[in-house]
Amino acid sequence: MVPAPSQPVRRLLIVSDHVGSSDALAAHLNRHGFAVVGEVRSAGSAALAARTCSPDLVLVDGALRGGWRAVADALDGVTPRNHIVVLAAYLGADEAREARAAGIGATILKHVEGGSLASRLRAIGGPA
Repeated sequence: MVPAPSQPVRRLLIVSDHVGSSDALAAHLNRHGFAVVGEVRSAGSAALAARTCSPDLVLVDGALRGGWRAVADALDGVTPRNHIVVLAAYLGADEAREARAAGIGATILKHVEGGSLASRLRAIGGPA
């Protein structure tokens, strides 16, 4: 599914230390009309990548070593927190509340269907 011509392509940066999962997610999102402009493996490299490729959204693996909080802190002043999305296999109620309180754009469970994930991402933060 490719976005309608009136929809701008959303530029995505993926932060995950699971190479296979990250590659599969990037391929899937590219097929759904997104432009994955970068894939990095740590919070430290996320800030440099965000400065370089100017993503609309930053997708963070909830199981990333150091956690989504480290990525959010590294991106302060680089990317608005409401443009950060945490993808997690499981997210407890307390952690979901903490993410909302920290200004994270969304938390999405990894088991959502592809079309649903694409729709949710199109609705989050920024222009588009």
